Amino acid sequence: MDHSRLIQIIEAYGAHPERWPEQERFAAEQLLGSDLDANRLLSIHKLVDSALDSYAVDHPLHLQTRIMANLPGRALIDRWLEWLIPDFDEIRSFFWRPVLAACLPLVTGLLLGSSLLSVDVVDDWEDEIVLIALDGDLGDE
Repeated sequence: MDHSRLIQIIEAYGAHPERWPEQERFAAEQLLGSDLDANRLLSIHKLVDSALDSYAVDHPLHLQTRIMANLPGRALIDRWLEWLIPDFDEIRSFFWRPVLAACLPLVTGLLLGSSLLSVDVVDDWEDEIVLIALDGDLGDE
């Protein structure tokens, strides 16, 4: 253990040796016996640690309820997928929900495409023109 590592430990973990990493605690305490700069820094950090330990934060009433109320709601697709696939097994739903979500556009396209197949499209206008011409000829006689 060297001086710079001891300073890093004190600055990172504070002045209480029980908060220091266990594998370095004994070596750090041994070095504190001979290092005056580290002892001076340790005394300063003891003051800071005691001030921080004595500081109390007031807990607002119903803080958890207010935080939960401010969370955004779940997306409509998430609620719909949860309705579609109930949460029986977390792993199974983890894999199947994205698959079903990816299949929704495919199914929608198939439904729309099948509904368009029933529309009759007239490709030949010659038959229409002949029928109109015949109708006009019959009316003149």
